[in-house]
Amino acid sequence: MRKNAIAIGKRYIEGCYNFIMAAGELYVTDSDINAIYLAGEIDVHNSAVHKLRGAGEVKANHVSWGNVKVAGNISLHGICKGDVIVVIGDLSAEFLECRILRNGPANKKKARGGIPVQTANQKADAVNAAAHYDYSNKGLQWRGILKAETFENFFAMDLSSCDYEFKNIISSALLAYDNEIVCENFYSFGGLRCQSINAENITLVLNDAISVKSIMGSNIRILKSFQQDKLFKSIPKSAGYKNFTSNAGIVSIESIEGDRINIEYTRAQLVSGIDVEIGDLCVIDRVEYKNSVEISEKAVIEQVVRL
Repeated sequence: MRKNAIAIGKRYIEGCYNFIMAAGELYVTDSDINAIYLAGEIDVHNSAVHKLRGAGEVKANHVSWGNVKVAGNISLHGICKGDVIVVIGDLSAEFLECRILRNGPANKKKARGGIPVQTANQKADAVNAAAHYDYSNKGLQWRGILKAETFENFFAMDLSSCDYEFKNIISSALLAYDNEIVCENFYSFGGLRCQSINAENITLVLNDAISVKSIMGSNIRILKSFQQDKLFKSIPKSAGYKNFTSNAGIVSIESIEGDRINIEYTRAQLVSGIDVEIGDLCVIDRVEYKNSVEISEKAVIEQVVRL
């Protein structure tokens, strides 16, 4: 029979529990617990915790997690698995595999894809910050081996210290990576700092803090307005998203190569694809296409070549 417990100060737990409310230092080993509500520190070993809500520091070794939301730092050792892991703080994992991994809270003011409305001064500040970006400061730096079906980013994050495997990436804040970002479905609603993006489906919503040299994929979209499609709705998520329109300026990317390309407000040296659609306010040096090309009257193209 499962027990309930209230732990104050330092407490050691072992066995099967329904829920535990803890304030202080909690040590858990060889246990199966439905829910833990924590204010303080927890150290868990060889256990299953189906729900964790807490503020403080979490340490774990060979633990199976369910739904976790923690405001604090998490350090995981051994093989740890979970369903939904939300971390508002630093994360270090020897190996973590979960269905959904989220960085930071989903701010209701930024529910329209994560982009707040900018004033003219705020927009100018963003452009200036992008031009003088400090690459040594890219937000939180998670470490270790991270595997998830979906990674949701709501706080400035640098993934360069991670060995990650994400099927889906949905980023609503600055996302930085020293090399090429690789996944299956990539959505960016915030700032972006990386060498390149390689994904099956790529959607970039205009942002004044985007710095990417190249994009490669099957379906590539660079858009001013975000409208949820069937693919986006089908991706597992822990937060809600709404349609929205960005007020950012033109984004610059050296090369864009894919099968189906639909871009607007983009400056590029090369756009190459099978079916290409060049929208308003694009400035492209060379457009290459195989089957079809559509070019807006408000776009400036120096050269169009059929492959």
